[in-house]
Amino acid sequence: MIRLLKLELLKARPAKFFWILLGIYGAILISIPIGVIGLGEKLSSLLPNEYQLSNMHLFFDFQDIWQNITFLLSYITYFFLNALIIIFVAREFSLKTARQNVIDGLSKSEFVWGKVIFITFLALMVSILVFLIALIFGLILSPSVPFDLMIDTLDFIPVYFLHVLQSLSFGMFLAVLIRRPGIAVVVSFGYYWFDLLASAIVKFPLGSPILGNMFPISSQLNLIPSPFLKFVLLKTETSPDPMSIAISLGWIVLQFAFCFWFVKKRNL
Repeated sequence: MIRLLKLELLKARPAKFFWILLGIYGAILISIPIGVIGLGEKLSSLLPNEYQLSNMHLFFDFQDIWQNITFLLSYITYFFLNALIIIFVAREFSLKTARQNVIDGLSKSEFVWGKVIFITFLALMVSILVFLIALIFGLILSPSVPFDLMIDTLDFIPVYFLHVLQSLSFGMFLAVLIRRPGIAVVVSFGYYWFDLLASAIVKFPLGSPILGNMFPISSQLNLIPSPFLKFVLLKTETSPDPMSIAISLGWIVLQFAFCFWFVKKRNL
């Protein structure tokens, strides 16, 4: 396992596109909470004194911050990390490095396992970074709360890890299926909007919300419920939905299983 991970890291090290996309994503991770602070201060300056809140940084309260930040970030993961993995995997086929790996002694299964381990490692690193960002902003801006309330909704971090892993596994699925980085990225972005549209049609006009939530992209976004409905409906889900987690795990297993099967069946 460590040997395969080291091999993938060696492949990633000289890839400029990899670090550029990862750097952009990291910058967005930090800019979103900073932007929320700026928006809160702007809104505060527009409100009369009698409507001012005692705490204008409610977004960063430890009782809500884990869900708030992971929910916002879940809508940008696909457009950066998914594209990153598509290019990273597909270019191995287009540049024939996958074939060279097998010639040099790597089995087809080990080739795929290397990608699976690398994707899992990347999802873990991103999730740890999100945890640290939320923790730092929470410590700075959240009112003091007992430790049990501070970690009350911390389970949204491992759920965010699952969200990232599903997004990356879908990217690997497209890369293995199409094998051309540019075409695969275009298909990925096009499918994103098709998935959301198809899911909405199934859920509302056809009246089948359970089936609508089973689409790959929609199931990723359903992992973390919106925390902002409480401002409209005065209530919201504050814990992950077990059904959404089960659907996400199912897609991850299916996508990785397809990659193993497809690589074994086709010539590299």
